Amino acid sequence: MTLLHRPVTPGNKRVKRMCIKLIFILLGRAFQSASRKDPAIRNEILSWEEGFSIAMTVLPRGPFLHLEKKQDRLVFKWFSSEKQDLEICFRNVESAFMVLTPQMGAAQAFAEKRIRVRGDLGLCMSFTRALNELLAVLYPRFVVKRLVKRVPVLDGKKIGLRIWLYTLGIVTGL
Repeated sequence: MTLLHRPVTPGNKRVKRMCIKLIFILLGRAFQSASRKDPAIRNEILSWEEGFSIAMTVLPRGPFLHLEKKQDRLVFKWFSSEKQDLEICFRNVESAFMVLTPQMGAAQAFAEKRIRVRGDLGLCMSFTRALNELLAVLYPRFVVKRLVKRVPVLDGKKIGLRIWLYTLGIVTGL
């Protein structure tokens, strides 16, 4: 018996994985820089214990984002094999791609069970507030309105932080 078509095998979505990996790198560097400059993000981080670690992962094989609190700042870690205090897992590449390329907010993704959290939910909410502050600085207002429930006010300091992040913060991680 001859086949009229070849069997379809699922792809591994290389382009989406590369985009997610790049976004994780940019978010990690932005968190590292903003945790030193932005008082709202710094206030959220102060409530965490020293050495607190966060991982955002895409199941089943990654990519990963690892952050750790050191000296009242977040440090972006390229690789981390130790157990994380808070792990936020995206169920698949599609879910991560929709959340990280602002097509869907984190609250909606959590409600649709696209995200799984392992660890303290109170600390996860604190991390989400810090993430919302960072997204308000990184993205324009019309994008942020779709992602967060309450859009933080951008004053002169936040606009200065936005310029800092775009020019030096993300590039150097300072």
